[in-house]
Amino acid sequence: MVKIRGPLLSSAASGTVGPRLTFSRRSTGQQARFQRKQKDYVSAGRAQQRLWFSMAEAWWHELSQEERDEWTPLG
Repeated sequence: MVKIRGPLLSSAASGTVGPRLTFSRRSTGQQARFQRKQKDYVSAGRAQQRLWFSMAEAWWHELSQEERDEWTPLG
């Protein structure tokens, strides 16, 4: 029987499989670990930035297609 040394039947793997299992390549080699879900700490600065972004998004959706085309880069 052949022993496989690489993760996920490949020579290298990176990314997340399922909700928590993460494969990555580190300086020490390939690594498979359970990724803890990161908490979303909402500070005053983050709350303000999210408010500005949601306002800009709402304004963008109010523009006509011609106005949007003026702001969209070519190519």
